Amino acid sequence: MSSKKLITLKTSDDREFKLDEVVAARSKVIKNIVQDMDCTSNVIPLYNVDGKTMTKIVKYWKKHLEEGVTEDQLKNFDQDFLKMSQSELFVILLAAQFLDDKQLKEVMIQESANRIKGKPIEEIREVFGIVNDYIPEEAEELRRENAWAFE
Repeated sequence: MSSKKLITLKTSDDREFKLDEVVAARSKVIKNIVQDMDCTSNVIPLYNVDGKTMTKIVKYWKKHLEEGVTEDQLKNFDQDFLKMSQSELFVILLAAQFLDDKQLKEVMIQESANRIKGKPIEEIREVFGIVNDYIPEEAEELRRENAWAFE
């Protein structure tokens, strides 16, 4: 019987996560580090990820690796998982990018796109915190020059 290999991850706020290697390997970055060195006695620092974010990511990883979970259960889990603020969504997206977790990154990008789909420009600016610095005359000129984009 083989014992599970545990990997310790340390976040930017010094929180440690001891994960089974199979779970941690959801991240290509972590997987590559583990392959390059013996991490059972070492800690892998994650300078770009805080503990709160890592907690959510670990929950996602574990659920998606859980045996016997149906597709419907995963769909329901994902819907609940994505019930977060826009700022949380972006923080997790950045962490997924840093950790090189393609699936999580795609889920976060799709959710971000779904949140702005079909919304007027003013609402999209609000979602992303973009300030409109055009004066009304400049904005109208841009609308005329790029009418195709506003149809």
